[in-house]
Amino acid sequence: MLALLRRLPLLRNLTEDELLDVLGLLKYITLSRGGSCSLEGEAGEALFLVEEGTVKLVEHGRNGELTLAIFAADDWLDEYALFTPIFKSHYLEALTSARLARLEKPVLEEFLQSRPGLSWRLLENMAMLTCSGIPVAKRHMQSLEVRLARYLLGLAESRGIISPGGLVIDYPLQVVDIQVAIGAREGDMVQALRSLVAQDVLDLSERLVITNLEQLKSLAYGQGGLDSV
Repeated sequence: MLALLRRLPLLRNLTEDELLDVLGLLKYITLSRGGSCSLEGEAGEALFLVEEGTVKLVEHGRNGELTLAIFAADDWLDEYALFTPIFKSHYLEALTSARLARLEKPVLEEFLQSRPGLSWRLLENMAMLTCSGIPVAKRHMQSLEVRLARYLLGLAESRGIISPGGLVIDYPLQVVDIQVAIGAREGDMVQALRSLVAQDVLDLSERLVITNLEQLKSLAYGQGGLDSV
């Protein structure tokens, strides 16, 4: 089990003594073939490691049960479960007799309270796990509608003038200017603007006027909007 802990990305760069301390936090579960372990609620807020045997991760949904993954000896489940609830209608089922180790979230929290330096290293490791292998473009690419809505909100904040018809953007602006600003192709840009006009968010008949600021906020930032604008 100590060798398995050394392989965990979450525990990367921990000293041998620190790994031994973590080893002492583990609790063990033994399952016979066909036995199961629920991951719902607090039971799933843990890091599960497979010491012996083979188990499968199953999701119970509207259309029945769906096998998601199989874990054999010297494997582990998602580290994210230690920090945020990711399991809902899920459980582990033993395909052979199996022995699992479990690091529970409350146990790890108490352990880290007196070790701020170790907490920071785990945070760094989690950030590496989150970003590893995911290109920046994939993590940050917003849809054209979102980029357009956020750009218009920025103009409204810095250049908007309240009028009876809505917020007038007091700035000489052409379609091509918006197109360049948000990185859109001409045809897509025109279509996006027409869509906002059709939704009664914009009026482009004479000047650029935001006629429904709340709807624009919703398009830019979801239903919560953006209170600061």
